Amino acid sequence: MIRAFLLDRLAVIILFMLNTALATVVFHLFFSTKESSVERGVVAYAFLLCLFLLVTWLIVEYVRSRRYLKKLYEYTKGEGQDGLFENMHMPTYEARLWQEGQWQQRRKYEEKLDMYIRAHEQQQLFFNQWVHHMKTPVSVISLLVQQGKNDGNDTVLDEISDENDRFRHGLELLLHLARLDHFAMDLKAEKVDIITVISSIVNEEKRQFIRRGVFPEIQGERGVYFVYSDEKWLRVLLQQIVFNALKYSPQQAGAKMTFKLREGKSQILLDVIDQGVGIAKHDVPRVFEPFFTGENGRKFQESTGMGLYLAKTIAKGLGHSLTLTSEKGVGTTVTIAFSSKTLHNMTTL
Repeated sequence: MIRAFLLDRLAVIILFMLNTALATVVFHLFFSTKESSVERGVVAYAFLLCLFLLVTWLIVEYVRSRRYLKKLYEYTKGEGQDGLFENMHMPTYEARLWQEGQWQQRRKYEEKLDMYIRAHEQQQLFFNQWVHHMKTPVSVISLLVQQGKNDGNDTVLDEISDENDRFRHGLELLLHLARLDHFAMDLKAEKVDIITVISSIVNEEKRQFIRRGVFPEIQGERGVYFVYSDEKWLRVLLQQIVFNALKYSPQQAGAKMTFKLREGKSQILLDVIDQGVGIAKHDVPRVFEPFFTGENGRKFQESTGMGLYLAKTIAKGLGHSLTLTSEKGVGTTVTIAFSSKTLHNMTTL
């Protein structure tokens, strides 16, 4: 510990000794030119006096820094305790600035760590809920398959298909959520025709539209509305919105789902409008929170509270804006704004 203390101040010690020696030599030469001499004892006394001041300064500096150096030494040997830098009194202004910098870095690190821990806990919670959610379809499918074999009833087979769709949507949601951690590594900016993407999704889910009695309507011409985005992730975003609209639309009641494209100021806007049950006014501000299902979650067993969260997260990653308005008993409108600050601009920086 003393060795480290002296090594840190070695340059000051050498400079002090050189300065003292130089001053002594100059003093001696000055009197030599005056045809007078200085006794060697006087020179030695002056040198020793300077040396005494140096040693005194080193002792005072060591006493002031001893506790600080001791704690640092214990910490480097693994004998220190957590919170060392918060409880340590720094001997110099420079050390205190360094301490403040360490505190700030630690606070940032702890904030990031808490964020990652919360994200991991949310993901684990969702996985657990999803597994529990899938147990019921497993049992139902097993019973329906057995009944279908015995009765040869096509209606039973249709019900099996419905349960299988629930499986498919649940699995897709799980996979997309698992990929969010590597979202930025899986982006490709490309020119996308929004109408083409919407038509493809509607065609893929046509059996769902037919079974639920919901009629899709696309307001816009193909080959007119282009944006820069990642088509794969944009499809996932739109699929979550469509699934939600289908789920909460009145079944077999001739409800419509409208995809309305319009141009705003330096924006292309897509409204997905359904005629579903709507969302309570006090629930609207929280619909994008993970696991939040609100009042509708108590009425619809399929609600996971993750579809809109996933859509919002993807929209943010793509540089798009996602908003929602709703009126209970009337329907819901989800709006995606493709502004000039798109994925194309983000990936070319």
